[in-house]
Amino acid sequence: MANNRLLHHYARLYRHLDGRECETTLQKLADLLFCTRRHMRGLLAHMQRAGWLEWRSSAGRGRQSTLRFLKDIGQLQQEQAARWLEQGRVEQAVSLLSDDPKQWAQALLSRLGRHWQHDRQVLGVAYYRPMPNLYPGTPLRRSERHLAGQIFNGLTRINEEKGEIEGDLAHHWEQRSETEWHFHLRPAIRWHDGRELTMDDIVATLQRLKNRPLFAHVGTVRKLSGRSLAIELGEEDAWLPWLLADSSALIVPADHAERPDFASHPVGTGPYRVAINDAHRLSLQAFDDYFGYRALLDQVDIWMVPELDEHVTLGAPGLCGLTVEIPPMPAEPRTEMSLEAGVYFLLCDARSEAMRDDATRAWLSQALSPLAIMQRTRAELRQYWVPAAGLLPRWHHCRPVPPAGQPPLRRLRIAFYERHPEYRLIATAIAECLRAHDVEPELKEIAYSQWERGQGDSDIWLGSVNFTRAVDYALPAWLLGMPLLRDSLSPALPVNDWLRGWRRSSHHAQDLAAAVVRPHWLLPLFHSWLSLKGPGQIEDFRLNGLGWFDFKSAWLRPDTP
Repeated sequence: MANNRLLHHYARLYRHLDGRECETTLQKLADLLFCTRRHMRGLLAHMQRAGWLEWRSSAGRGRQSTLRFLKDIGQLQQEQAARWLEQGRVEQAVSLLSDDPKQWAQALLSRLGRHWQHDRQVLGVAYYRPMPNLYPGTPLRRSERHLAGQIFNGLTRINEEKGEIEGDLAHHWEQRSETEWHFHLRPAIRWHDGRELTMDDIVATLQRLKNRPLFAHVGTVRKLSGRSLAIELGEEDAWLPWLLADSSALIVPADHAERPDFASHPVGTGPYRVAINDAHRLSLQAFDDYFGYRALLDQVDIWMVPELDEHVTLGAPGLCGLTVEIPPMPAEPRTEMSLEAGVYFLLCDARSEAMRDDATRAWLSQALSPLAIMQRTRAELRQYWVPAAGLLPRWHHCRPVPPAGQPPLRRLRIAFYERHPEYRLIATAIAECLRAHDVEPELKEIAYSQWERGQGDSDIWLGSVNFTRAVDYALPAWLLGMPLLRDSLSPALPVNDWLRGWRRSSHHAQDLAAAVVRPHWLLPLFHSWLSLKGPGQIEDFRLNGLGWFDFKSAWLRPDTP
């Protein structure tokens, strides 16, 4: 008999009898499982051989026999779920433990952390939500941006440690005039499906970017040779090599729109390919034909844990700060922490009539100050926050205003995106601050794609942003290119003029940040600590600006006595 069917029958017996030893009859047990006495006798024999129970029968019809349970049903389900996870049968494991999220979290513990599997280095990471969209050029959250960078390549990339631009698919580039750049490609680059990268793939990606504000000046993209191309711009842009390293500019196949499920199962040229991506696991496997150095970790499994016990910390913005943790941890884990190059913020929308009033925004900057909000959140949450006076730590662009008096509005609509562990808690604290001044809040939880595009009527938008260490590029690119920010600020501020000035290097990151913070269009709230924790045996394990680490560079030392 299949082990899962036998386990199902055992669970029904165990729960009906509360796991206690009892006197019963074969007929009563058969009635409980809606089967014949003969079938029940066979079930008991199978369970006894498996070591789950002890059945001492008494001769004679109607005589009482003794049933003693030897295995806790929770323990058996855990063991079976662990076996199924080892075999990759995730759906069966989920089905078995779906009624108890804590049991599911415990079963996953055996899959988390580092382990060797058939001489392959495998790393398991706990995460709090599925990631069905890894599609460059679409709205991507912080973690998805990191993962897209492991799956795809751009013409260029940003070196996180040095904060410099360097080659990726292109090994060299040159500016031939103010508005023309040439890029020279590496040979023999292959997609994860084995097809060779062509110039058509790159041209199609660059043409697709033209509908984005940062790339609207991209004109003709022409082929110079089989490995070289020219990009002509409508206006000069000293930041073009940096723009081409953006997550939206990662190169995708020319026929990507025709590929089914491309968002969840994309095909790239990067060091890792997507092997599995469902509601329970994202499994990335090293791509042997990667044009660069082959990844050292053979496989990275990101497990979606719906409810984590005290042994597992959320691998995402959560109640323990922005943390990626790889349990179970040894006695001396590897830990890196840094204050993020980023900020939690409130954005006042100039499309809202109330927000166009300077006095209203000034009042909000006081009523919703970082300390006022932090005082209304739990200590275990706010201990990972530092009050912000600007978009980055050590930036002080907030102007002091008089203490908040009578509020200039009676109602405020606040939008934030769903499936973020901290936003609802922060929004609730904001609501308490407003009610203390007799302002009625309306909290709106929406999809991230709607939030990034600024879709939906709202007065202010709650969000957060993390920048790479190349802040001089990353901050203006976010401020001038993100649809929500552009649509919210353009009615009141010369965003397009700023964009043209930045391209000519006449507008700088600090100046642009001050221009939106000082008039209280963007209200900085707090900076969060990023934390990266891993096994003591993991090497080249470095925290990046998105709170993760470069999978292909990390590796595992063997256990040594």
